[in-house]
Amino acid sequence: MRRRAWTPPLSVWGGIHPDSGSSEDIDAALVWNHPLDDLARFPRLRLVMSLGAGVDHVMAFRHLVPDGVVLTRIVDPAMTAQMTCWCLMVMLDHLRRMEDYRRLHRERRYEELEVPLPRDVTVGILGLGVLGGDCARVIGGMGYQVMGWSRSPRHIDGVTCQSGLEALERFLAPCDVVICLLPLTRETEGILNARTMSWMKKGAFLINAARGGHVVEEDLVRAIDDGRLAGAALDVQRQEPMPDDHPFWYHPKILTFPHIAALTVPETSAPQIAENCRRLHTGEPFINIVDLDRGY
Repeated sequence: MRRRAWTPPLSVWGGIHPDSGSSEDIDAALVWNHPLDDLARFPRLRLVMSLGAGVDHVMAFRHLVPDGVVLTRIVDPAMTAQMTCWCLMVMLDHLRRMEDYRRLHRERRYEELEVPLPRDVTVGILGLGVLGGDCARVIGGMGYQVMGWSRSPRHIDGVTCQSGLEALERFLAPCDVVICLLPLTRETEGILNARTMSWMKKGAFLINAARGGHVVEEDLVRAIDDGRLAGAALDVQRQEPMPDDHPFWYHPKILTFPHIAALTVPETSAPQIAENCRRLHTGEPFINIVDLDRGY
């Protein structure tokens, strides 16, 4: 039986929205992808906890988060492992030519196809935070050449790290596979566009497991149709679910998933939520705090 993602409605310490009890009693809120207008009616609110690793859904309504309230996010090894596994799955599916082997199977043909050795493949990872860093270490441990790019300087053993927008073209140029695990901020909105895709190595494969807002979708379709990119695997899209007439549904070289690369797992995420609630009442510093100026 398939486990469903844990996606409750806007929740408050005292009930499930809108049955939150007395607004005077609320000092912590659990939120997901919902309008945050009601946060202002809790005068004692001190902590808002996002139920996912990303917080762009909250940052979009930052003006609705009362001043002085701390925002936290989920940082969970179980979610990190899911994300790395998903990225590996779609990367290897492409590099080991599994679609061609599926076709050969349907045609009842035994044929050995040429595939590159890991040492001859350069994998570029956009975003070197918790998720990107783990993905880089695992892929590098398999013998692939791994490069990483981030907004600010990072160091990961065995990974060629670059930072800053001025380094983006240099980073993208040699990559056979590009994996996007960036946070979605004002600076990274639409970062994968016609210009940056033109910097990519001809025949590169794009994997996006971050947010749909990172990709200019019409530019991606054009880059694949023009032969610049070999294809794409996308766990996220700008509109989820996509409308029936969306070109991604029909493109033979684009594979989409319904935002399932890393699901919030109650058993492993709840302890850190409980820990922050404990700290709220003991005055200790919170864990997994979001920098509101950076957006992650």
